Amino acid sequence: MELHNFLPYQLSVLSNKVSTGIAKFYRDQHGINVPEWRVLVILSATNHQTAKDLANHSHMDKVKISRTMKSLVTKGLIVERTCKEDARARRYNLTINGRQLINEVKPKALAFENELIKSLSTTELKAFQKCITTLNQQVDKITSKNP
Repeated sequence: MELHNFLPYQLSVLSNKVSTGIAKFYRDQHGINVPEWRVLVILSATNHQTAKDLANHSHMDKVKISRTMKSLVTKGLIVERTCKEDARARRYNLTINGRQLINEVKPKALAFENELIKSLSTTELKAFQKCITTLNQQVDKITSKNP
């Protein structure tokens, strides 16, 4: 097997390059990292999430989510509240500062995305997005058979 032709390796490299590239926009100007950005984006779309919800949605492990949540609370970008349904759990929401940061960074992230995909035709982009969806579904099937 040649690693550079192995699809999981290619996807991992691409994902890392894209994450590193886009991270420049929010790390340098706003002092947040990739996991923090992911959580902020999720909370900007759906408030009142638990750490478990965020871990499931972001596909990050519990330890990374826990560290990320503590960091975002310390930075004043999210607020933590006790969950009414389960006093052991916490629900998280963006603060005004967190919402402002997201509103500042989103246009830059979208500009990065546009710069990235401008090398693809509309047909190629649609086909690529379909492939991503198909591969995600296939990974879910494989991993549900072999937990």
